[in-house]
Amino acid sequence: MTRIQKNTGIIAGISIVLITLAFLVTVVLFPVNETASIEEYIRNYSVSSVIPVIPSFLLVIANIPLFIAMYFYANEDKRIFAVTGIIFGAGYMINCSINYFVQLSAVNKSILSGNTGYIETFLMYNPLSVAYSLDNLGYLFLAISFLFFSAIFSKGGLPSWIKTLFIITGISGILGCLGYLLNNSLLESLVFITAFPYILSIALLIFEFKKQ
Repeated sequence: MTRIQKNTGIIAGISIVLITLAFLVTVVLFPVNETASIEEYIRNYSVSSVIPVIPSFLLVIANIPLFIAMYFYANEDKRIFAVTGIIFGAGYMINCSINYFVQLSAVNKSILSGNTGYIETFLMYNPLSVAYSLDNLGYLFLAISFLFFSAIFSKGGLPSWIKTLFIITGISGILGCLGYLLNNSLLESLVFITAFPYILSIALLIFEFKKQ
């Protein structure tokens, strides 16, 4: 890796750790329960309802340079896995960034203006909505991308720990999406649990980049 490639990965990794922590804090401070009722959501709505969406949106952006840095980190014979990871990561970026921007813009503006006749299908907290489905699809793509990225790390030492955590993140994300499809709330909760192996793996990846 060149110095610029390494520093890009380090800065992206630090940003992801900080943004993920911010997301976990805002979810606790500004919890929003899932609802299938537009009336209930609007009745309990406040601007603070979209605060957790802000770090979610920023997280999508921060992942882009990290994925590219991992491509340059990978050995030449393993870059096929990195490219595949980037492609699936792009699916996550497209689905989730659009979804989060819609929550921050159209949904928020519609509720505040009282023009809510058409937004039910765009509510991310409605488990029956298109937005909720797109969010799950996005995280399915992210989970698959981490499984492919895990293949670029060698066994032994720090890379082995990163590989293991990437695999755990990928498998738990896939199981979480499967839980959504099967209406299994226990499996579906794994989507949120992935935040912990995810943030730990990125923290270790920062140190791995520093060694390059």
